[in-house]
Amino acid sequence: MDTNRFYPMDFHMHSCYSEDGQYTPSALIQMCINAGITTMAITDHNCVKGAKEAVRVKEAIERANNTRLFFYPAIEIDCIFEDINFHVLGYDIDLESSDFEAIEQNVRKQCVHSSKERFRLVNQMGFDLTDTELDGATAGGYWSEHWTGEHFAQVLLNSDKYLENHLLQPYRKGGNRSDNPYVNFYWDYCSQGKPCYVPMAFPDMRDVIDVIHQNGGKAVLAHPGVNLKGNFDMTDRLIPLGFDGIEAYSSYHFPETTRWFLGKARQFGLFVTCGSDFHGKTKPMVKLGCCGLPGII
Repeated sequence: MDTNRFYPMDFHMHSCYSEDGQYTPSALIQMCINAGITTMAITDHNCVKGAKEAVRVKEAIERANNTRLFFYPAIEIDCIFEDINFHVLGYDIDLESSDFEAIEQNVRKQCVHSSKERFRLVNQMGFDLTDTELDGATAGGYWSEHWTGEHFAQVLLNSDKYLENHLLQPYRKGGNRSDNPYVNFYWDYCSQGKPCYVPMAFPDMRDVIDVIHQNGGKAVLAHPGVNLKGNFDMTDRLIPLGFDGIEAYSSYHFPETTRWFLGKARQFGLFVTCGSDFHGKTKPMVKLGCCGLPGII
């Protein structure tokens, strides 16, 4: 993957209103301006509060910088199709709709149980983490009750107790999973099908697409090369559910992956988006505006 090619637009980034995001919406806007990004969208997980806050502060930041920035109101929603976890991006949505608050509360009420079960499973691998350590990693966060796989990695990799632990060596400097150690730990141990995975009752993909459309938005399949895990032909079953676009350009996609999804977009008459999926410290190799390879046709 080449995450170093820059776009002046980035339609996929996360603020501190995502459980794994670092920066405030204000900080993200300023960072985009500093980076030369002219069009952006904050797409927090199952939450529109970051996008709403960005709308409130954007004009003041623009005046202070004597510039203009185009901002799309957006969200990224977890969902299920054929027992597989997916993410759907919704753009140009009504941020004031109670539908998105209901989505957030559905996820939030499951967070405590899923976090405690994940805690049990991670410790079963031979660790001895405590509630206090995990609470320290999430203190002050909007989702402070949610201990994600990235939070477990953060605590484990910064604890002297586990400096020699063989399971963690790939995520340390020089290891083959050290480029984005926290999120790679999540993918390796806490994602669907892995030993510390805890299922949550996310909505059906069709219902998510319907909610986005009912609130004036466009539904986009997020980073499909990640979620489809090589089963790209499944795209032919997903698109007829009502998708308007595909995130073909992604920091996660190899050039051939981008080309494949560009072809699908042309085949079905969908628009294409580009997104870095920037989070900050959770994914240090992912930079704002770095969304793959521009110029691929």
